[in-house]
Amino acid sequence: MQDQIRQAVGLSEELEERLFEMQHEAFTLLESGKQDLALAKIEAAWALLPEPKYNTSCSHTILCDLIDILTVVGHYEEARVILAAWRLDQETAGFKIFDTTAFILSAENFLFLNDIDAAIACFRQANAYGATKRDFSGRPAFYMDIAQGLLTESADIRDLFAKIGQNNALLNPADSALSSLLHEQVESHIESGNAYFDDALFLQAIDCWKAALQIIPFPQNVYSETQWLEVAIADAYFFLGDFPKALLHLERAKENKQAIAYENPFIMLRLGQCLLEHQRDKEAAEFLQRAYMFEGQDIFADEDPKYFDFLKMQVQLD
Repeated sequence: MQDQIRQAVGLSEELEERLFEMQHEAFTLLESGKQDLALAKIEAAWALLPEPKYNTSCSHTILCDLIDILTVVGHYEEARVILAAWRLDQETAGFKIFDTTAFILSAENFLFLNDIDAAIACFRQANAYGATKRDFSGRPAFYMDIAQGLLTESADIRDLFAKIGQNNALLNPADSALSSLLHEQVESHIESGNAYFDDALFLQAIDCWKAALQIIPFPQNVYSETQWLEVAIADAYFFLGDFPKALLHLERAKENKQAIAYENPFIMLRLGQCLLEHQRDKEAAEFLQRAYMFEGQDIFADEDPKYFDFLKMQVQLD
C-alpha cells in the first residue's frame, strides 16, 4: 500500500458547504481584528468534521486554516498537538505520503516554540517524503535550506527566524493584494505558460505557472491569483492524464479565500472529472452536476462523452 495514494473520505454537500461558510466567516472575523471569535469559529468547523477527522475531503483546508489562526493568536502549543496528530495519521495510514504540509507546518510551529532541533527534524522529514520547492512556496527560503541539510546551525536558524518576527506574512492574512511589481512578475510567467499550453506543451506550461506561484507570498490562498494558477496547473495535469496531481491542485484552488471555487463552473467540472477518475463516483456526480447547473450541457461539449454519460446515469437532468 505504500505506493498508493490515500483517498479522502467524502462529506455530504450540506456539510461541505457549511464548513466552507465557517472557514470564510473565521477569516472575515480575523481580518476585522476579532481573533478570539475567529479561532472559535474555525475550531467549531474542525469539531464538525466526522471521523476520520484527518482524512475527509475538507480536512486539509480546515487544518491549514486552523493552524494559521492558532499561530496568529499565539496558541503555539495547541497547534503543536494538532500537528503531531496530523503527522501521526499520515505516517501510520499505510499509504504514500504525497503532501508534506503537515511536516512543514510542524517545523514552523517548532520555530515559534523555539524548539530548533524539533524544527530541523520536521523539515528533514518533509524532505525525506519528497517535498519540493513548490511545497515551500511562499515561505522563507531558509526553510528549504534546513530541509536539505544546507543550514544546520541552531543559532543561525534562530537568528533568521527572529528577523521574520511579526512581519511574517503568515501573521498578516488580511493583506491580499499583490504589489504591482509582484503582479507584473506573476503575469509574465502566466503569459509564458499560456503560450506553452496553447502549443500543448503542458509540462513547460506547468513549470511557468509553478514559477509564478513561487512569487506569491504565504499564505497564498488569500490571493486570487493563486486560484487561477492552481486551476491552470490542474488543467495541464488533466490533459497529461495525471489525475492525482490534477486533483491535488484543484483541492488547493478550493482553499482560496478571495475567489469562491463553488461559483466557478470550470473548477466544478474538472473536480468532478478527476474524482470520477479516482472512482469517487458520489463526489464526482456532485461536482459534475454543479458544473451542469451553471452552464448546462454546453460545458461538456469539448470533453470526453463519458463524463456527461456518467452524470446522466447518476442524476435526473432537466
